[in-house]
Amino acid sequence: MNKLLKILVFTFGWSLSVTAQICYIQLQGYVSDSHDNRPMADVSISISEIGNELWTNAQGKFSFTNLCPGTYHLTIQHVGCPTKRMALELSADTLVKINIEHHENMLHEVDVHDHHEYAMNEHKLGLNAIDNNTQKSLAATLTSAPGVNIISNGADIGIPMVHGLTGNRMTIINNGVLHSGQQWGIDHSPEIDINSAGNLTVVSGAAAIRYPGGHMGGIVLLSPLDIPYDPHLHGKVRSTIESNGRGGTFNVQLFKGLKNLQWKVGTTLKQQGDRQTPEYYLKNTGTKQAHANAEVRKQWGNRVEWQGYFNFFSANFGILRGSHIGNLTDLVSAFQRQIPFYTDSLYSNAIQAPKQSVQHHLIKSTLKKQFNSSTIEWNIAGQRNQRREFDVRRSGRSDIPALSLLQSSLQSDLIFKGNKCIELGYQLLGKNNTNIPETGILPLLPNFVAYSNGIYINYSKRLSKIKLDFGGRYDYTHRNVSMLTNSIPREVVNFNNRFHHISFIGRSTITLTPKWKILGETSFKQRPPEINELYAFGLHQGVSGIEEGNADLNQESGFKSTLQIRGRSGKNLHIDIRGFTHFLNGYIYLQPQTEYRLTIRGAFPVYTYEQCNAKLLGADFILKYSLGQYWDFETNWSYVHGTNLSDQLPLNFMPPLNGQHRIKYEIPEWKNWRNLKVEFEHTYTAKQWNWDTSLDFIAPPDDYNLFNLYLSSTFNKWKLKPQLRIGIENMSNTIYRDYLNRQRYFADALGRNYTLSWIQNF
Repeated sequence: MNKLLKILVFTFGWSLSVTAQICYIQLQGYVSDSHDNRPMADVSISISEIGNELWTNAQGKFSFTNLCPGTYHLTIQHVGCPTKRMALELSADTLVKINIEHHENMLHEVDVHDHHEYAMNEHKLGLNAIDNNTQKSLAATLTSAPGVNIISNGADIGIPMVHGLTGNRMTIINNGVLHSGQQWGIDHSPEIDINSAGNLTVVSGAAAIRYPGGHMGGIVLLSPLDIPYDPHLHGKVRSTIESNGRGGTFNVQLFKGLKNLQWKVGTTLKQQGDRQTPEYYLKNTGTKQAHANAEVRKQWGNRVEWQGYFNFFSANFGILRGSHIGNLTDLVSAFQRQIPFYTDSLYSNAIQAPKQSVQHHLIKSTLKKQFNSSTIEWNIAGQRNQRREFDVRRSGRSDIPALSLLQSSLQSDLIFKGNKCIELGYQLLGKNNTNIPETGILPLLPNFVAYSNGIYINYSKRLSKIKLDFGGRYDYTHRNVSMLTNSIPREVVNFNNRFHHISFIGRSTITLTPKWKILGETSFKQRPPEINELYAFGLHQGVSGIEEGNADLNQESGFKSTLQIRGRSGKNLHIDIRGFTHFLNGYIYLQPQTEYRLTIRGAFPVYTYEQCNAKLLGADFILKYSLGQYWDFETNWSYVHGTNLSDQLPLNFMPPLNGQHRIKYEIPEWKNWRNLKVEFEHTYTAKQWNWDTSLDFIAPPDDYNLFNLYLSSTFNKWKLKPQLRIGIENMSNTIYRDYLNRQRYFADALGRNYTLSWIQNF
């Protein structure tokens, strides 16, 4: 018995000794700001497997002890930063360095190393902005960036406007692919779900030369986040419910990151009913949406990587019923009414004619090969876009589309990057746009086939405190167009369009001091007129009016100069000032006519495409000030002044003076809550005073003020640590109309809206 006891004691004692020895692993870490590498204090670091939480010290350091070998999941949280998660495999003492995006919208202290800050002439909205706006459209989300407005046709239909230019002059790049859809409508929403992206960036400058398209104004880049290494299945759920519209948005993302293979899938569902002004419901303004995305990445060593990407967008948008009028007398009356026609006192989530139905598919393949000091990249992508628009038609035919378009697009890029200073590329674009013969009426747009070949070069050079960037681009565009004549009997007329267009850009960034930089930029760009500007003829729901193209339009040319200064005074004050002048020769614009036209589909205003020489003058101003350890104040202002130089008139549909002000209170911890933030926001939009009676049907609306309040935090008592956000938008229930919302002709804008969001990482 004693012998057996000795054996057991020896065996289990040795085992316990080994166990105690191997659980002496120490995990030490250093947390820094990803922009300037400064240490981050008061960062919460928790390990879910052991249920332990630590905070970084003033040097940004933390240390966990007595850990056993295995895989651990770290959750990193800090005020003003998106929550970060990472997996570590521990077998011995480990030192890890963690970079986090601290205050992604802050102007950081200028550093001579450009990769430590956002580039000049660039504004980035990161993961926090997407989390906070998961229920909004791409254009509505981007309005928080200075110099960006939205031109819209109601609550969910809108397109971004940058420095007064939008529509065909705006280029949207989704994961490296030129977004190609039926964006000939200046207020047709881009068929993109922001929840599929990780970053949104509004950019100009030499890098913009890389991307094709008519971006006289700016470029919006959507890029996915890297899929972090983690051998386990993880994901994220975003959900938001809204009182105005009595609907909500639900998004889920799943991902898994192995060492040489990563994948991610996601989906978004959204439904809203009739929206409400402070006084009445906006009949038939609901939406139903369903989106999906998938991504796969595969690496072979450190030299070769392949990425596959798929995105699907499907949406049904209701159009305000009161914007489609039956006769000329009622149309004139509609412009003067305080409450629009067809207003209902009861809520409904039905979507009836007039309405839009859109489906968009994107598939992309990217192959990268890394050499010692250079990279070759080949991209090929295809898109399929189908748009159907339904009008209120007689004899029960409202279910037959009045517009039915199918578009297929192809893009192929071959890009060479060498020595971190030069980039060369060749791009081929093809597009086939066809009217589906199911409408029974003359199509708004003709059938066409188009292709474009483009080459570009970017070059960067650093000379002490000066960085120089140059870029040039040449494109050749060819279109074959087939359209039906307006005369009877109908005849098919063919057109061949050929355009040679070039772009140049040069910029210099000067580091005045370690805290101040100045940028000067000059660009010249040409843009051929688009199909709708040349050949549109008929009712366009996007403007609730009849559009007539002009086949005699010439190519646009634009010359833009920008001066920007950015810096920091002391530790608390950040300033960014940018001014620009933009001269355009042959500026194409949509001019309202004095006539109204009665058709069998109702009475509508008439718009024609015209051309002039134009000048845009504008400025953006951003000031951010830290009021104390937990208080921050931010204000930004933007203005664009547009002039028709040919007729000495203002340009219509330019954004008026507008400003945003935010005051935030953020604390790292309060009882069971982490990263508690209270944010009060005020926006001011002035009346458009640069206006003439010949430019529009009615005068611009008055100025208005809106107030919003948001409260957000992470509940740390539960193991999954959900993030909650409560919002009140248009707190004072202000009655107003927005100059850039085309529905202002008929109805007020939205009233008060309560939102509740739940974000869950797992």
